[in-house]
Amino acid sequence: MAAANGLHDRITRYIDDAIAVEQGIVTGLKDMITDATDPIDVALFQEHLAVMETQRCRLEQRLEALSRHPNSLKHAVNKLGITTTSLRHAGKDAGDKATRNLVQAHAIENIEIAMYDSLIAAATAAGYSETVTLARTIQAEEEATAKRIFPRIAPMAKAAVEAAV
Repeated sequence: MAAANGLHDRITRYIDDAIAVEQGIVTGLKDMITDATDPIDVALFQEHLAVMETQRCRLEQRLEALSRHPNSLKHAVNKLGITTTSLRHAGKDAGDKATRNLVQAHAIENIEIAMYDSLIAAATAAGYSETVTLARTIQAEEEATAKRIFPRIAPMAKAAVEAAV
């Protein structure tokens, strides 16, 4: 019985971590929308913000189905970390901010892909098939976003340099 409770606790912690990451990224993504210099990037970030909201809701529903609730302290700490990262880059010009935001967004997507991979592995090993299905679906959404962001980075960096010359 203790082993079963331990597995359940582990899976719910992984889900709660994913909720915290998704929630924490919202503030940074809103800043990226504000800082974006290209309408394509604005649309990309806005679209992903909407997707993240649905991801967070689906994860919260899954956590509640497993008789747990999100840890609000964990979510607040994650949000603070993203805000602190943004503060370190204050003072850059618009082109540098736009480039940095695309690089950061791509990195975040890949962190999320890895996070969902760990959830998939843990949930598979524990026999939580509904959680596996949800994590695979969200992971595919993150992969699709990362693939859309990556080709935007080099042109934005080039445009930033050209604008400064």
